[in-house]
Amino acid sequence: MTVPPVTELVTIFGDVLLTWGWLFVVFLALWIAWESYKLLKHIDYVAGIQWTFLQINVTDESAQTPKAFENCIEVIGGMHKDPDIIERLFEGYFLPWFSCEIQCSKDRTRYIMVVPTPHRKLIEGVIYGQYPMVEIKEVEDYTLEFDYRDIGKKFEMWGSEIVNVDEDYMPIRTYHEFEDTLAEDDRFIDPHQALVEAFTHINEGEHFWVQVLIKPVAAGTISAWADAGQEAIAELSGQKIEVEESIFKKAAGLFTSVPGEIMSAALSGPAEAAEAENEPLRLKFPNPAEDAAMKGILMKVARNGYKTKIRVMHFAPLGKLHKPNYGKAIGAFKQFNSFNLNSLKPDGLTKTNGPNYILKQTRRAYRMRSILLNYQWRDFWGDDSGFMMSAEELATLYHFPVKYVRSPSVERAAAGVGAPPANVPYA
Repeated sequence: MTVPPVTELVTIFGDVLLTWGWLFVVFLALWIAWESYKLLKHIDYVAGIQWTFLQINVTDESAQTPKAFENCIEVIGGMHKDPDIIERLFEGYFLPWFSCEIQCSKDRTRYIMVVPTPHRKLIEGVIYGQYPMVEIKEVEDYTLEFDYRDIGKKFEMWGSEIVNVDEDYMPIRTYHEFEDTLAEDDRFIDPHQALVEAFTHINEGEHFWVQVLIKPVAAGTISAWADAGQEAIAELSGQKIEVEESIFKKAAGLFTSVPGEIMSAALSGPAEAAEAENEPLRLKFPNPAEDAAMKGILMKVARNGYKTKIRVMHFAPLGKLHKPNYGKAIGAFKQFNSFNLNSLKPDGLTKTNGPNYILKQTRRAYRMRSILLNYQWRDFWGDDSGFMMSAEELATLYHFPVKYVRSPSVERAAAGVGAPPANVPYA
């Protein structure tokens, strides 16, 4: 058998490329055009979302715990709607989401929910159901006080997204663990107490913002997330993890293994039956940390999951941005960390003081502009962005202040203002 020279191979390849290469160029052009079209449709869809800003005030004696807001999240999950093929391919549809926010300034704290206007009645009804004496009023967008074009001219800022340290099937500390077992009364210690006190004991003109974006997702996404958690439990317990191969992988394995078996049989004769190996049974006994991790994962993935994004921002007048406030913003989330489970940390790709080397000032300015705009837009671009959290974790991070929070900075309802009766006549 003669091997064609290199020049002949180049000639053959060139002929094939000239004959059929245009197909590749056409497919590439069509793919770029299609992706550009989808991107423009997504931009139009997101730009067309109408938001309603609701300030939530509860009374001083509100007896509800974070469990009430956990129930709210589970019911609000009903706003989820899978797109049909027209919405998915031609309308730029994204799954709907809502934002839970805390606005803190000197001696003032407000709890704001930013919801898609078509889902306003659903969300108001759910909140009234769990907090009968709540006051809900529509307000303006407080973030418009700051314009990205004034960064470094009229004010200074720091910001970052908050992300998980470990895989998102690993849980953080939840409100069940914030309890003083030795106290006779008021055993629940609200983690928002520390957050509110830290974020309101600031100078005039300074602000802290917290944003928790929540997106209900499809059952398939939750199932895949739960399966990843189950695999982690199996690995920690020492069980054998069997990954089921797809039909395509099985077919490919069949086609690649058959020729090898034929050649082996032709050269060495029929294969003899292999003796069964009697491997001793090995049992793994998890240590206490692994046992706690398995229980934590199981408790988390047994519930519904929600795609989540968290942002924290700090603003100060020009020339008065102090570095210790960075630590204050991050430290408010450290109370939810657990060394053997999961923790929260600032995202190294978004925190505005992150770049320290090449084009440092330019990159920092870009990050400041980006995170401020993303906060103002309530940006949750793409159905695959963010990480999964359970309703219990979300209710720990964000819930309306309970009666144990005695901070005078929290805006409360002067008296109970419940939902209007159904038979009230309208003019």
